[in-house]
Amino acid sequence: MKKLIASLPHCLIATLLVVAACTSRPAEPITLAIEADPDSKATSIRVKGLSSDELSSLTRASLTEEQWQALLRVTVANAPAGAPPVAGRFTVTPSAVEFTPRFPFEPGRHYAASFDPARLPSPRSGPPVNLELSLPAAAAGLPTMLARMLPSADVLPENLLRVYFEFSAPMSRESGTGFLRLLDETGREVQDAFLDVDVDFWSPDYRRFTQFFAPGRVKRDIEPNKQLGRALRAGKRYTIEADPRWRDANGQSLAVPFRRSFTAGPAELQPLRIEDWTLTPPAAGSRAALMVRFPKPLDHGLLQRAVGVARAGQRDPLPGDVAIGRDEREWTFTPRDPWKAGAYDLVALAILEDPAGNRIGRAFDRDKLGAPDTSGTTDRHTRPFVIK
Repeated sequence: MKKLIASLPHCLIATLLVVAACTSRPAEPITLAIEADPDSKATSIRVKGLSSDELSSLTRASLTEEQWQALLRVTVANAPAGAPPVAGRFTVTPSAVEFTPRFPFEPGRHYAASFDPARLPSPRSGPPVNLELSLPAAAAGLPTMLARMLPSADVLPENLLRVYFEFSAPMSRESGTGFLRLLDETGREVQDAFLDVDVDFWSPDYRRFTQFFAPGRVKRDIEPNKQLGRALRAGKRYTIEADPRWRDANGQSLAVPFRRSFTAGPAELQPLRIEDWTLTPPAAGSRAALMVRFPKPLDHGLLQRAVGVARAGQRDPLPGDVAIGRDEREWTFTPRDPWKAGAYDLVALAILEDPAGNRIGRAFDRDKLGAPDTSGTTDRHTRPFVIK
């Protein structure tokens, strides 16, 4: 090797030394900054000041998600103790470590980032380097309103499993659980009524939020139910209220407070039966709607995607528009093209439920834990009808 280097021209040796010096990055003071990629428009947190050896060792180390979070942790500023970090992707570039959130940072919201050099594969001495950051809030528009809560009926079963909240515009990505309260007839909050999890049950457009009641209190014969009972009691009046500080996608609070009162009725404990549904077929050659009526309300969100129409024996659904009637007891389907005479199937996917979680052939709250599920493994149920 020495002979090879000695045989090279002095100018070429000098060039190689310069290139080596340029590609080797010495350690510098660690800094954190928020930067936007001009091409992808994605905003990332960038950690600079790491040496080439430190960056190479990170690449070779293949850190786990937990190890990355210990090295570079990004959270919502002033989040309560134990709050989960912001989810995202960690990458090592030739000049920095980058964190890109799974969902873009929200304008107007404050975040905190902390990089701990002692967590590097080759630990570097020194305290963690911290950064508080935020993106400019978007231009304020009309404040968002919480338009309605579903189910829409005035009497809801005491074993209600979930409720939906629909908004007039996209909301922020924060969970709504901390902004919702269940109040009893005296105005006192019912404690531990809702399921409190890190998962945010938002629709893709962030205009619909799903809030679950604590299943352990809803379902009989398990410990939370034995100790606390159901959050709702038949015959009692309740109110669900939303804190107006719940923020929309522009960082603005809700335009007005939201309250919805209802009465708790008897528990719904029976499985659904597609045979009990009433179908009113339209005439062939028309685009009149197929009307389906249910003996009790079904889940609004699932009715939109778990019920459809197909030609008899076929799996592909007919294209058309779905509408859901008052109290979620009616479902209509208007085809894109006129009806053709012949045999059809009303199709209900196995995921369809009523507000208490009961499915076709299977009750959510079976009398005994461990009782066999006799609903079968089919992914869909059909009810034939004829267009004449």
